[in-house]
Amino acid sequence: MCVLIDSIQDDEKIQFGNIDDFCKEMANYCEEIGAFFCISTLTDLQQNQKKGFHLSHQNWKKETIPCPDVIYNRIRSRKLEYSQKYLKFLQFAAANDIPVFNHRYLNKWEIHKIFASNQHLLPYLPKTMLLTKKSDLQVFVNDFQDVFIKPINGSQGRRIIRLKNKNDLFEIYFTHPGKSEQPIIFHSFQEMYKHLFPYLKREPHIIQQTIDTIKLDNRPLDFRFLCHKINHQGWKITSSVARLSAKDQFVSNLAKGGELYKIKKILSDIFDKSTCLHLCSILSEIALEAAKTVEMNVEGEYGEFGIDMAVSEDQKPWILEVNTKPSKNIEYSLNPSIRPSAKAIIRYCFLISGYDVS
Repeated sequence: MCVLIDSIQDDEKIQFGNIDDFCKEMANYCEEIGAFFCISTLTDLQQNQKKGFHLSHQNWKKETIPCPDVIYNRIRSRKLEYSQKYLKFLQFAAANDIPVFNHRYLNKWEIHKIFASNQHLLPYLPKTMLLTKKSDLQVFVNDFQDVFIKPINGSQGRRIIRLKNKNDLFEIYFTHPGKSEQPIIFHSFQEMYKHLFPYLKREPHIIQQTIDTIKLDNRPLDFRFLCHKINHQGWKITSSVARLSAKDQFVSNLAKGGELYKIKKILSDIFDKSTCLHLCSILSEIALEAAKTVEMNVEGEYGEFGIDMAVSEDQKPWILEVNTKPSKNIEYSLNPSIRPSAKAIIRYCFLISGYDVS
């Protein structure tokens, strides 16, 4: 099994960022069950003599590797995934009968369109539209008063804008690097849009209704369900956590200071036992349905999704987002040595490459 990454310099300390520990867990599990695990790049995998990083005594060593039986795509760059280099790599993999899963990033708008066409999931979607012109935003913010503007290719809560309309007084909140957390206030839509336009023209955005989510100590709360494919039809949840936003933050991402909690524990601090159990059950059901729905409606192979959800003050569940390459820092595990999601990825590798693992 091979994990595909962007690149790494040979002369730097060999470490793989926030997936380093996760990759070590997968490597250790592969060793337990008699499989070879490595990490490589587009360039190194397409050489006649393939190179990659193999774990030896808990350190990564670059060495010659065999041609992999299956490839797990963890490339971080969306630009690289749309490049000719990546296209040629997929052709190379197909020509050699090597399955590649987590085919590519899926953007927020294509995910929304998939869910909007599913009658079971449609009730759990915030009102969302693609921002194409100024009047789109004007109508939306007049209808909902409080909206999010999100880049369709954004991640980790970055570059999100929150816009509030308070009796034609417009407040803008940013999560952009270097931006103040305090709102910028404008006295007209025209004035506000003029300020926003330089950000909006850089990349495509969606506009989304803000959900009045449940809070703890006045801090917004949402949930991440990590779903893995366990056979050719079935999915299961391998990890679920609650994320509590940092004080005065409107996103819960760990990169923005959010904190992790067990879902049942934090919901029991807000609701009675019966409501807590009901919400845990329905959130799990919706997350699994979301994972199945995305997989059935996209091109390529996918073996994991991170499903972000919320609950509004009226106890209604909402689907916020789907992550095709979910963070490996957002998990609780009873066994800290090899978490369930690491085992799930390896078992899925065996499944799609035609091998059996007991």
